[in-house]
Amino acid sequence: MSVVSALRRVYHALVPLPLRRHLGLARWTASRRARVRLWEKTGGRVAAGVFAGQRLRHASPGDCEGPVLLGSFECETHAWLEREFARGWPIAVNIGSAFGYYSTGLALRLTNSIVHAFEMDPGLQEETHRSAEVNGVAQRVRMLGRADVTALASLPVSADSGALVVCDCEGAERDLLDPAHVPWLTRSALCVELHDFAAPGATEALTSRFAASHELVIVEQHSRDAAAWALLAGIDRADAAELCDEQRRWGDVPLPGRWLLASPLRRDRDR
Repeated sequence: MSVVSALRRVYHALVPLPLRRHLGLARWTASRRARVRLWEKTGGRVAAGVFAGQRLRHASPGDCEGPVLLGSFECETHAWLEREFARGWPIAVNIGSAFGYYSTGLALRLTNSIVHAFEMDPGLQEETHRSAEVNGVAQRVRMLGRADVTALASLPVSADSGALVVCDCEGAERDLLDPAHVPWLTRSALCVELHDFAAPGATEALTSRFAASHELVIVEQHSRDAAAWALLAGIDRADAAELCDEQRRWGDVPLPGRWLLASPLRRDRDR
């Protein structure tokens, strides 16, 4: 018997299953095992979804986010993103790049694009850069610091052509995304995670600003079809069920995701 097996037996003997379930430990260990199995299967790459094949960077396979590794992360936006990728945007802007999942993914999918990535946290800036490096797109991902209206307005984006924007900035979207101050937003495609709980009135403000220039759709997080994701990733359904569960919270409060998807009308007419 290995040391790990022996320790597992001691753990199971000392911590009864009802208590493990109450503390969330039973599910955590099942989720970690599922992540390790999928990581070994894909070689640490995203298994499916819009960024399938993207290489992830983590200290160990069990440390990565299950939905990111599986590819189901924020899948409510995937169909819209695919349509925008097909337009071949030459410039993309990622506001709140964090670990680089979107900034790298945008560069991988838009193979001739320049991606401007904003991130205020120095540690996460480094993660964004390393993600781009390991995926071979570092030369096309421009790492920037904190986003503000002045920084956005000064980007080399033409007001006539716009950019593809993916924004997740915990409520700052309400003040940042204003075409009155950033004119190129009028012809840009926008995927914006909404945080009205952090910035009251964000949804109303954004929909009002872009109603005349964009086709607007608001989508909300829904339950995942584990069987469908298992088929896409070529894994067991039980593993897919563990991996695709996005537990979004604000503090201790469960809070499903909401996104504004805005496609520019004038770009459609000009083509």
